Amino acid sequence: MLGEMIAEVRKDHGDTQIKLAQKLNVSVQTVQAWEQGRSSPDHETLVKICKLYNVSSDYLLGLSNVDPAYVQRSRLENFTKEELKEIRSFEEYLLWRRGR
Repeated sequence: MLGEMIAEVRKDHGDTQIKLAQKLNVSVQTVQAWEQGRSSPDHETLVKICKLYNVSSDYLLGLSNVDPAYVQRSRLENFTKEELKEIRSFEEYLLWRRGR
């Protein structure tokens, strides 16, 4: 399960196994072993993966089927920079209106 999640998140971010290995300073064989379920990253490396991809450890470990922050980021990637500005502006307006 953990290996499948690491592979999914890695691919979602456009990284290859080689790229992830370089970012974590481990061998490609190590990343392959994780993704194939033959081994697991140690605690420190798991934390690095979570920080690298901005995903919760609960999600990676399969304790949660959804990482709300991860889903939100994935959704936001579908918008252009101009659309994101409009979303932020509307959000500010709604917060201002609530505070009146």
